[in-house]
Amino acid sequence: MIDTDKPIIVVGAGVIGLSVALQLREQGYKNITSVAKYIPGDVCIEYTSPYAGAHWRTMAPNSDKLLQKFDAVTYDRFMDLAHSSDNTGIMIAPSYDYYDDALSSEVTDPWFKDVVQDFEFLTEKEDLPHGAQLGHKYTTVLINTPVYIAWLASKFKSLGGKIVQRNLGHIDEVLSAKEPQWTQGINYVIPRSDGTVVLGGTANKHDFNPFPETQTNNTILEKTFALCPELKEQPLEIVKYNVGLRPSRIGGVRIENEMLTSRNRKQTIQVTHGYGHGGFGVQSSWGSAEYIVQVMENGLIKSTAARL
Repeated sequence: MIDTDKPIIVVGAGVIGLSVALQLREQGYKNITSVAKYIPGDVCIEYTSPYAGAHWRTMAPNSDKLLQKFDAVTYDRFMDLAHSSDNTGIMIAPSYDYYDDALSSEVTDPWFKDVVQDFEFLTEKEDLPHGAQLGHKYTTVLINTPVYIAWLASKFKSLGGKIVQRNLGHIDEVLSAKEPQWTQGINYVIPRSDGTVVLGGTANKHDFNPFPETQTNNTILEKTFALCPELKEQPLEIVKYNVGLRPSRIGGVRIENEMLTSRNRKQTIQVTHGYGHGGFGVQSSWGSAEYIVQVMENGLIKSTAARL
């Protein structure tokens, strides 16, 4: 049996870390602390969650059943939150996805067509922008991420969770804590509940430049105007340029347990890793959090059994 009074430290207060912390509290764990260098309200390119667009649009291929589960669970949770609360930064809207390249099975027979609401294929020429071969229409959610992660933090604290802002140089310290050329990408137009619209985007590997580039800005405007001509029919005010990072990992997401010994060799702790989501952290956050907690619990059960 798992001791739900046992202290648990969640490192990080982005969308994944806060979702895990909240998931733990909702499952009855009583002593949860989130420790992070950056927390909601901070502005820094290293703090990636506030820079996400964001909307639910799966990146899971038909072959990746685990990522499909993450995305499906998160879709349902986001829909519930959109219906039940006005201050989450989540709103429901139709999504139109267009494809102008070779049509893979992910496009012609997408796994999520029976998960999302109101799915339909767009095949008629008058329903497609110039150059597109096929489209998907379905009901999705749009997430104003700065508002959403602030809501996650507030909800977590309202349930008794604690958030400590601290820069950790080594995992030991939790023990004392109380894409180069733009060759491809997805172009998107994402309205937000505050009346602004996010236009994007780029997908440049190993590009850490934190400053907007004129050529990239112009290309985004050109491509999104072609995708959504209605944008040109009214004067637009560019409120700001957002340059953010996607916290990707070579080899994909890492979710596993690891037993680490402190530097003084006096303590051994279980660390449950959950990072490397890249550009799909928001849309898979609740499913990922649920799975991370399961992996953590499996490790604790095995550890307890080994001591009996």
